Amino acid sequence: MSQVTVRISDADKQQVDHIVKELGLDMTTVTRAFYKQIIREQRIPLDFSLDLPAETEEALEESRLMAMKGKTKGYATGKNLVDGMLATAGADR
Repeated sequence: MSQVTVRISDADKQQVDHIVKELGLDMTTVTRAFYKQIIREQRIPLDFSLDLPAETEEALEESRLMAMKGKTKGYATGKNLVDGMLATAGADR
């Protein structure tokens, strides 16, 4: 088994440690996962995040407010949901 040493600033190390712990992981696990993902995808994947994009956060908040105001509709099946969305999309044209 090999060992990897990485030099980064103390400030960066503290920030990385905080994020990794927030995700419930440790640096060894994250590093191994990173290397495995590079091998699997044959590319350098850089997509770890704690935050959702602002657009997603806004959409979720809008949905919460609509639900609280009773302005939502329930569907019994996924097919009914899709049919309802298609009907709404067709009415908007």
